Amino acid sequence: MDLLETVKLSLEGLKSNKLRSFLTMLGIIIGIASVIGITTIGDALTKSVNKAFDSIANTAVQVYVKEKNSDYDSGDLSESDYFTENIINYLEAQKGRTIDQLVYHGASGQGYVKEGRNKEAVSIVSTSAGEKNIFKLKMIAGRFLKDEDVIRGKSVAVISDKVLEKTYKVPAPEVLGRETKIETNGKLIVATIIGVYKYEEMSVMGQSLNGSNSTVYIPRTTGDRELLSEPRTVYYDVAMTLKNPDTIEEDAKNIVDGLNSKFYRDNPRAEVAYYSAKSQISQMNSAMSSIQIAIGAIAAISLLVGGIGVMNILLVSVTERTKEIGIRKALGARQKDIRKQFIIESVIICIIGGIFGIGLGTLIGLVGSSLLKARTFPSLGAIVVAVGFSMLIGIFFGYYPANKAAKMDPIEALRYE
Repeated sequence: MDLLETVKLSLEGLKSNKLRSFLTMLGIIIGIASVIGITTIGDALTKSVNKAFDSIANTAVQVYVKEKNSDYDSGDLSESDYFTENIINYLEAQKGRTIDQLVYHGASGQGYVKEGRNKEAVSIVSTSAGEKNIFKLKMIAGRFLKDEDVIRGKSVAVISDKVLEKTYKVPAPEVLGRETKIETNGKLIVATIIGVYKYEEMSVMGQSLNGSNSTVYIPRTTGDRELLSEPRTVYYDVAMTLKNPDTIEEDAKNIVDGLNSKFYRDNPRAEVAYYSAKSQISQMNSAMSSIQIAIGAIAAISLLVGGIGVMNILLVSVTERTKEIGIRKALGARQKDIRKQFIIESVIICIIGGIFGIGLGTLIGLVGSSLLKARTFPSLGAIVVAVGFSMLIGIFFGYYPANKAAKMDPIEALRYE
């Protein structure tokens, strides 16, 4: 008996009980759909995280002070525990060697930019030139802050295109040189607009990481002068970009070890620590991969259950078709012909179930990834694995019933009622 004739017989056997065949496929459909849907949503989540952190330089490192034997600052440290001018000068001396850009913020806060009757909520960050590189700010018009602006404490500001659109409502080049009025904590800062950057929201799963407000950047010294009642004596954290992207962790550790050895050796409460953008992304991706594998394993169990369902139904089918098997054997069908027919029936169930499962899984993945604001299609690898796995399930779980049918004694089979 050739393969085509065997396939026809298998299809006829499945058509004879359509409802049972569909219910048998259902387990495979759910299993395949679960695996593809979960892997697609996991890929979308990873893409969403990487896209969010793509706006931060991969050489960026944040250095901060924390309590000893703790992972964070609980608020029990005193002012003298933080970064003093001596520490800042020590770090400044390393610029051009290990450190590329160094940023330490002045007074910052929340407020509004006002122009006539128009008003837009903003975050005010007083900083220095390195901020542009750390957060990969893209200038639309004008320039970002320079070291000279910080040294001289100039009253200048860089606004976003979002503020420009909501408040000034003119093309970006036309706003350069105009005064902007920034209200914060009951104080008014008047500054000259020197640049406009493109606002890009950092979000994961549709949730903003940098808030819905865009940022207005002013020189660090200007922020301290306008917003502090007393001169600044300490800085609470320092951001930097390192020169060598291949040795970020090693260089950051050396910087922190140097700070702890030189300035915090005799401090009983505090020590310096760091985290890098690269390590944060790696940790998040690793955590998500672990979660994805765990959930995928659970989904794979449903495939196993579906395969067991296929075997059970085929065993019932073999029992119901005992007389048919006896007649075929009496007419000359060999054991391998009977075995082949039932294995093919099993494979057909699993392949058709796999195709429907791929369609349903793709739909689940698209809907789920769209809700995460990171529309993603299933990977070709996931689809190939799903189809291949469904065929293997068909062969593996179909073999036992097929073998049982093949070994039936034709005389006993013909006597079966």
